[in-house]
Amino acid sequence: MLRSSLLSTLGGASLVALAFAACSSSSGEAPTTGHQDSGAATADTGAATSDTGTDAGEGGDGAFDDGAFDVFNPTVWDGGGVLNSWYDGNAPAPTANVTLRIAGDSTACIFPPTDPTMRVGWGQVFQQDFAGGVTVDDEAQSGRSSKSFIDEGFWAALKAKIVPGDYVFIEFGHNDESADPTLYTDPATTYQDYLRIYVDDTRAAGGFPVLLTPIARAEFSATMVKMTHGSYPAAMINLAELTGTPVIDMTTRTTVWLTALGPTAALAMFAVGDDTHLSAMGAPQVAALVADGMRDLQLPIAADLVPAADE
Repeated sequence: MLRSSLLSTLGGASLVALAFAACSSSSGEAPTTGHQDSGAATADTGAATSDTGTDAGEGGDGAFDDGAFDVFNPTVWDGGGVLNSWYDGNAPAPTANVTLRIAGDSTACIFPPTDPTMRVGWGQVFQQDFAGGVTVDDEAQSGRSSKSFIDEGFWAALKAKIVPGDYVFIEFGHNDESADPTLYTDPATTYQDYLRIYVDDTRAAGGFPVLLTPIARAEFSATMVKMTHGSYPAAMINLAELTGTPVIDMTTRTTVWLTALGPTAALAMFAVGDDTHLSAMGAPQVAALVADGMRDLQLPIAADLVPAADE
């Protein structure tokens, strides 16, 4: 099975850090309108919206060494360090009623069956990856960034539901890249500031935060997936290290997945005419990659996952 081969690829030899090497030359990453991810109606309001993004090769921030990160090897970080070496394995043991809550954007959120382009978020189907013991509460919202999710009250509503022992998965980045000032965050400063709010609030409520870098877009240059997220994945990993928070590097995992599929086969994994939002075929595969990340972290609730196809 393709996903089985991907797990082998993820632990393989390092390649050139083509995603982030170009992002380490200047101080400050400006918002851009150079990339628009088209979207139809949002799941929550029905209003037209889209996730926006940046192209690789933009100016980096200089606050962390994103050039040392190898996008094709999620175990390599900071010039040879080990990803998640800062995580001390203190995740809570599962109880009888564990809830896994998701804060994120349209790549994870719940869309109605009537969605015009048939988008499906990975969080929408994540429940099927658990055999029992864990309830997935998908609170992700279409079109939101780490900033607007807080500003519009979605985080306050989710935070009020957290009880000790809950897990909170936090995935933002696509809309943080937008030129819209209500969405935009700077990867070197405000993006990490907002992520820290999610981490600190979750811990204060007795929950356990896990950060997820944004999934890759199905944009190809020949057979290679374009790195469209600039410094945001590296910024999240930097914040994870600073706060001792485990991170699932979904940018790398989905980049390897899409590269293995190739530009033609990848089309079926995304919504109609869309390179950002997943389809009913793609969402379960991305959810399975999240589950693989949980296994790699040895989170206690991974014991409640349905066995992977290669197990």
